[in-house]
Amino acid sequence: MATSRSGTSFGGPGSPLALTGAALERMRKPASVLSPEQIEEIKRARRAARDAEAEASKSRKERMLSTQSSRDASSDAGSESERLKAMRAEMTKSRAQTLLDEQLDEVKNMNQMMLYSKCVTIRDAQLEEKKHVKAEAAEEERRLDVMMEVERLKALDLYEAREKQRAADRRQGAEVLQKQIAERAKERELQDELLDMDRKLMLSEIQRMKDEAEAESRRKKEAGQKLLAEVAKANAAQLERKKLMVQSEREEEERIARYIAERDEREAREQAEKERVAREKELETARLRAQQEKHADTAAAMDELRAQRIQEAHERAYREKERAAAERERAINEDLRVAREYQKMLKMKQLSDQARQERDEFFRVIDVQMQKEEEDANQAAQLAAMRRQHKEELQSQIAYNEEMRRRERREYLEEGDRVRANLTAERARLEAIKQRKLEELAASGVPEKYLAELAKKKIAV
Repeated sequence: MATSRSGTSFGGPGSPLALTGAALERMRKPASVLSPEQIEEIKRARRAARDAEAEASKSRKERMLSTQSSRDASSDAGSESERLKAMRAEMTKSRAQTLLDEQLDEVKNMNQMMLYSKCVTIRDAQLEEKKHVKAEAAEEERRLDVMMEVERLKALDLYEAREKQRAADRRQGAEVLQKQIAERAKERELQDELLDMDRKLMLSEIQRMKDEAEAESRRKKEAGQKLLAEVAKANAAQLERKKLMVQSEREEEERIARYIAERDEREAREQAEKERVAREKELETARLRAQQEKHADTAAAMDELRAQRIQEAHERAYREKERAAAERERAINEDLRVAREYQKMLKMKQLSDQARQERDEFFRVIDVQMQKEEEDANQAAQLAAMRRQHKEELQSQIAYNEEMRRRERREYLEEGDRVRANLTAERARLEAIKQRKLEELAASGVPEKYLAELAKKKIAV
């Protein structure tokens, strides 16, 4: 029987008690706290004692085999198998003899004494070992306490360092968040400034367009007034032309009347002169005829006939004169009629031309007015369309900026939710690590009093 706790070695029943010198020397010494080197030395001594016992057992077996071999060699009898059989028979016989010897009362008494000695020795060794183990356990516990305290302090230092690092990280994260918030605030301010600038530009553009529209309206009004002035001027010129035409017609009629009067007077003078010449000729002829009648009675009939002929000629001349006068009057009347017709035609033509000009001028004014109204309507429509477009663009810009602000607000809230979720996940992970540490410490046998501080630790994230 052997034990590794006492460092002693015992044989089977009937075997003597064997104690190594190192074990006896250790048992004699007072109990003390051993260092790790001493503990390792004791372990080496125990291993050496076990090795020595195994070596002694091996040597006894070899001696027995050698003795049997010597016996077999000296007898020079039997084969190898017989020698082995004989050796086994001898060993069986020796074992049987030993067992028989053990059944003897004396042997039993000695065995009892030996057993008592073993027990007492073992008990003493165990007591000593218990003391030693107790001292070792106390020292080990103290060492473990010191190590645990050191580890606890290290853990606290590490925890404080981690807490400081986390606090620094949190501060840095808070600074980053504050910086991001400030940057986003600046961006929003910039966006608001840009929006205000856009509004101001839009308002200035609308005001500029209004000013341009008012200027264009004034320009068109001035152009209309100028056109009306030109029309009035043209009408005045037309009236003046009408007056001049009436004056010209009156002068033409007067000129024609003077011409006719002068022609009639000239023709009357010519006719009077012709009649005077004719009368003078007739008187001269009558005088000559009277003279001839005095000189020649025979020529009386011829003279009468000649006088009759002259009278007839005078009548014919008179009738011709009357006819010529009537023809002349008719021609004059015809000329007057033709002149009046021509004058009337000229007047009608002038009136027609004037009416056509007035109509053309009227339609031109109407066309200009309609064109102006159409241009005004188109410009008003364009201005209204531009205003609608600017309004839609402004509303679209406002809606876009509002959507951007809502999206930034939503992203900001989502970022806060993500930060809170990350903080919650970090807190849960740290709680799980704390629980695992508590379980590891509890599994390693750390007293609960050393776990209270860690268990009460609040996770701050």
